[in-house]
Amino acid sequence: MSKGNWLDFDAAGWVFWSLASLALLGPGVWLAWKIVDPYASRLYPVGIGAIGAIIGASFISTGVNYLIQLRRKKVRLTERKKAKKHK
Repeated sequence: MSKGNWLDFDAAGWVFWSLASLALLGPGVWLAWKIVDPYASRLYPVGIGAIGAIIGASFISTGVNYLIQLRRKKVRLTERKKAKKHK
């Protein structure tokens, strides 16, 4: 393991997606419980909430990955400018 900055990573991976899914599971089930018919099976709001949490975590993970890639691109461009300047 490198001893660099702990914030220096390439992408938000499966661990981040899993944690975001778990974080959104409670609010997703609660929202689905409010929407689904009260006489329906209890599995419906849990399933709908879980699927909503997974989809929401996917959007969040995609956004975080996009921001990470933008930051890395900016760093690469500044390094390239410094290299050209010193030639």
